[in-house]
Amino acid sequence: MDEAAANTPFLTRRKREGVVYTPAPIARFLVERTIALSLDQVRASLAEAHRGRETIAFWRAWLAALRSFAIVDPGCGEGALLIAAADEMARRYREAAERLRALAAADTLDPAREAILHNLFGVDIDPHATARTRRALMRLAPCDDVARRLEETIRTGDSLVDDAAVSEHGLDWGAAFPHAAARGFDVVIANPPYVRMEHLKPLKPWLAQRYEVAAERADLYAYFFEKGLALLKRGGRLGFVCSATFFRTGSGESLRALLARSGAIECVVDFGDVAVFDGVVAYPAILTLRKGAASHGDLTFLNLREAAPDDLGAAFREKARPMPRTRLGAGFWRFEDESLARLRDKIARGRSTLAEVHGSPLWGVKTGLNDAFLIDAATRERIIAEDARSAAIVKPYARGAHIGRWRVDATRLWLIDLPKGGGVDIAGIPAVAAHLSPFRPRLEARATRQKWFELQQPQLAYRAAFARPKIVFPDIAQGPKFALDDRGTLIDATAFALPCADPALLALLNSRLAWFFLHSVSNPLRGGKWRLRLKAQYVGLVPIPPAPPLMRERLAAAARAIGEAARELATADPVGAARIASEIDAREREIDAIVYSLFELTADEIAAIESSLEGQY
Repeated sequence: MDEAAANTPFLTRRKREGVVYTPAPIARFLVERTIALSLDQVRASLAEAHRGRETIAFWRAWLAALRSFAIVDPGCGEGALLIAAADEMARRYREAAERLRALAAADTLDPAREAILHNLFGVDIDPHATARTRRALMRLAPCDDVARRLEETIRTGDSLVDDAAVSEHGLDWGAAFPHAAARGFDVVIANPPYVRMEHLKPLKPWLAQRYEVAAERADLYAYFFEKGLALLKRGGRLGFVCSATFFRTGSGESLRALLARSGAIECVVDFGDVAVFDGVVAYPAILTLRKGAASHGDLTFLNLREAAPDDLGAAFREKARPMPRTRLGAGFWRFEDESLARLRDKIARGRSTLAEVHGSPLWGVKTGLNDAFLIDAATRERIIAEDARSAAIVKPYARGAHIGRWRVDATRLWLIDLPKGGGVDIAGIPAVAAHLSPFRPRLEARATRQKWFELQQPQLAYRAAFARPKIVFPDIAQGPKFALDDRGTLIDATAFALPCADPALLALLNSRLAWFFLHSVSNPLRGGKWRLRLKAQYVGLVPIPPAPPLMRERLAAAARAIGEAARELATADPVGAARIASEIDAREREIDAIVYSLFELTADEIAAIESSLEGQY
């Protein structure tokens, strides 16, 4: 890495093949929470063995311990983490040398040279990256023996694959680093490549046979976690910069289970919506773990929701909070104060989920070519004027962006509804055939097999549910956006539908308590720290409390009144709009109060929910 890159906080340059440069504050923090912490413990044990006396024997033992300490980055890129590790090791060597010289018991040594000769190992699949890592480390200690050593310790290879028939850079770790691999590395640190699962297809069968974290949608960093744990000795530490998405995804379940049982997760930094890597949407987190350590006790976590601090270590020491490790397993992970965690547990405990009561939400239509099948009102009118039979297959259509809280926008789009396998003869509807004909080459080039004029994934089985009144919501929402649709609107793949028109359920879904719960199972997205993915798997987990008939009717009446008011609001003048908005707010507060009572929450618990949602609803 060039000097400008090495010295720029929160680097913005992007690496090849999904890897990004590790910002300097993150590199320093990882080193502090893995290398420095481990060395402090080694030194404390030595001090105890020497009865607290810093004799020549103690300092020589400490110097020997430093020289045996092995650090590896299995996705080293251009060496940002190894350079930070070299700085930390050089600091330790410098202190030991100074104390031994003061005791007239040692010759001068070069701290950086010692670190490179004894402690640092790295692998990357990109030979250009490993060459630059060697050059960067050479600048710390430019001498021949360092150059020779770096050829052995910074290797080009595929860290995950040891079979040359599968990967041309397949790496045998035992042969590449025999001594360190045999005893296990003391520390594994990495910022694994951000490569999505769709780019791993050629490797997936091989990986699935050899990695327990393998899953259809598992990204590359999941496999690096498992490899990193395998490389560690018992008691060693792992520190990764990774995507936080695995905390709450189905594909992350096996990785969560592996990490939870592999030892003690010690610290977590969740950057949430903070843009750490400019130009890369990574939703990053930092996680450190000590292999084989007791899994009881507390970890320490920090949720960052503003700009990343220049001194992440200081921010962590000042603001991080404890959390019991027992809360982490294969299920969704969330890092929060124990009081909020207990409150979320209380909300869910013993209650059926939405999916159990009403069925899983249904995903919308994927046309395969929106340009062909989606039309505006003017085009609809023209087609129907040319052939009245067209009206039967031109349906109102909504995207997720058209769905707000309590109401769906007036129809803007129409779908030419020709489901795959629907048995429609396009020749019998000439106006529609004429409209679609210019798109025929593109329609025939679609990936799946259907007649050229049919929708690609029409969700035909859902048509009856879509035609009836239903609750709809977008797949991404900034605040709860659940609405009742009674126009038989078809929805696209950026929206979901519940085949249920219960206004009491609609009231619950738009409540503050439901949004609070969704925070515990969904992931915040870039573009707003409380902008959530509302996938079926998340919304289906919303707990449904039993409700006496009178309470249900009160919820339903409030939801109906708000729905009417929301429709009026769309066309009201400024004075009327202010009045209607005030009425809606009052009704929403009425709904919140009823929902809180159904979940038997105390005044303190209600205050905790509303405080956690401040500015988010």
